[in-house]
Amino acid sequence: MAETDVKQQIKDYVQTMHEQGILDHNFENVQNLQCQENPHFVLEIIEMFCRDAEISIAEMTKYVDEPVVDYAKVTCFIHQLKGSSSSVGGCRIVVACRELRKASENKMKERCIEACNKIKREYFIVRDNLNAIAKMERSIHTDDAMAGIF
Repeated sequence: MAETDVKQQIKDYVQTMHEQGILDHNFENVQNLQCQENPHFVLEIIEMFCRDAEISIAEMTKYVDEPVVDYAKVTCFIHQLKGSSSSVGGCRIVVACRELRKASENKMKERCIEACNKIKREYFIVRDNLNAIAKMERSIHTDDAMAGIF
């Protein structure tokens, strides 16, 4: 498939996710930072976000599942996840992080568990959609390599 076709496909896909409220304008900001000097920027950001988010989610879950919750540590990981999610446009994860932060501030363990579960659900949705974008991005670079441009 031609590079311009794939780029249009990515643009349409991102627009659909924006319309569905899965991603916000911050993802377009990430895309705008990709340039000829760093053609893999979007792929790198997606991979870094997913890796860091999974670590934060695992740590939050671990602390929330303890018999006595360390709310300060939960809050620390909430801030990390909220910041990285906001940077890539994961607006629904950001909202779920706010809910967890509020539950954590109020030391409400059951609400923290519910909010953690919501974060996980929202993360899986964003992750799956970002992985679809990454796959399209990779196809562009595979086409470049095959054409001898790489």
